[in-house]
Amino acid sequence: MGLGLPFLRDIVALKRRGLLDRCRHVVEIGAQQINDELIVSPDLRVAVALFGGTMPRLTPVGSPHITPDSPPGGLLWSAFGMQSQSVDIDGGDIRIDLNKGRVPWRYRGAFDLVINAGTTEHIANQGNTFAAIHDLTRVGGLMYHQVPAFGNVNHGFFSYHPKFFHRLAQTNDYEIVHLAVTPQGEFPLPDFLRDMGLPRMVLRTQITVVMIRRKRRKFQFPADR
Repeated sequence: MGLGLPFLRDIVALKRRGLLDRCRHVVEIGAQQINDELIVSPDLRVAVALFGGTMPRLTPVGSPHITPDSPPGGLLWSAFGMQSQSVDIDGGDIRIDLNKGRVPWRYRGAFDLVINAGTTEHIANQGNTFAAIHDLTRVGGLMYHQVPAFGNVNHGFFSYHPKFFHRLAQTNDYEIVHLAVTPQGEFPLPDFLRDMGLPRMVLRTQITVVMIRRKRRKFQFPADR
């Protein structure tokens, strides 16, 4: 679970569109960390200036991947002048088991921006997870999803199709303000799949979706049709 350069550029684009002008309270679904690519990018200074914030003190960990020593996402939100919390079963500010837990009443509709940057694919109970995201978001608030799409055969339990988010938005009257599917290059398949005769490499893609919650209504599970 990490905040990288594509994520930062998405946030900058949303700010320039005026969609984050009222954003003060952020919650991360899964406690996020910041990767080196974002830390060393000149785009970070541009983003902080755009939000009228202060450059954070971030130290690269010397790895292209998130490590236990990577700085927490809260430092980025503080640099933007925002307050942030995280939802996690272990180590989060708000402890919720997304497989079965409910959002406490004091946190319902409490957040302007909910960030799902690579967490929900690890949760077996998808319905409960997306209901929690719905409940955390205020009316008029944004839900940001950056999750695996096609070809992520060994990452988490789930990959997502654009159709899922389209139906999720239709069913709950969300407004989709951004949707992109991005290739991530070829990756080797794990041994247990190669042993079944599948190709050694697979193209992996990522989907990013941003939606606005438009109404105060109970979450509804989407149906395929």
